[in-house]
Amino acid sequence: MRLKIDLHVHTSYSDGSGTIKDILRVAKSRGLDGLAITDHEVLNGYFEAKSYDSGLIILPGYEVSTDAGHVLIIGLEGELPPNAGSRQLMPYDEIIDWVRLHDGLTILAHPAIEVLKLDRWMRHKPDAVEVLNSLYPLHYLVKRGLSVSLKLGVAGVGGSDAHNPLNVGNAYTILDIEGEPSERSIKEAVRKNRATYGGSLAPLSTRLRMGFDYILSKAVHRIDGGERYETWV
Repeated sequence: MRLKIDLHVHTSYSDGSGTIKDILRVAKSRGLDGLAITDHEVLNGYFEAKSYDSGLIILPGYEVSTDAGHVLIIGLEGELPPNAGSRQLMPYDEIIDWVRLHDGLTILAHPAIEVLKLDRWMRHKPDAVEVLNSLYPLHYLVKRGLSVSLKLGVAGVGGSDAHNPLNVGNAYTILDIEGEPSERSIKEAVRKNRATYGGSLAPLSTRLRMGFDYILSKAVHRIDGGERYETWV
């Protein structure tokens, strides 16, 4: 069975906008089978989405900032990593090990727009790489993301990175699952590399605005006790 899942969606519980009901409505209108709510280190959006009878598969997830880039963590309903919410960059290696210990999925989020940390990623491989992020400003970055996934030998997936309900489902992951649709069968498909990406980039105006916000967030950081903290993207 094939499923179409958007694995990267933000809500107003972190740096997104719009209501959860709007997100679910757009997801259904785009023909998605489900989505992962991946706010920054909070699960509130997931729990609200799960409370509605939407007919969609709702996966628990969140995005964390590590010292080797952003990581999407999927499939851990009641677990947040140590130091969650502190805004401190988490050690990438420790995050990968911690999520694996708790049977979650790890996905490198929009790695093509960052300085590549292939040596770190190779030593502690994620379960997948987000090849198509619909907010990438240039198509070239999709090719760069694909190169990362091929070098690591892991699944290349897609996500809208929607911060507005209207962008949900612009990019998504196509999964070839075994058995009935479930969180477990989805995780298994990603781990066995039975997943690929589909969709397209968001409208240019959306990508330019989010790109400007991203650059600004990189330029603004605070120093606290000798540690560097970065703002959310």
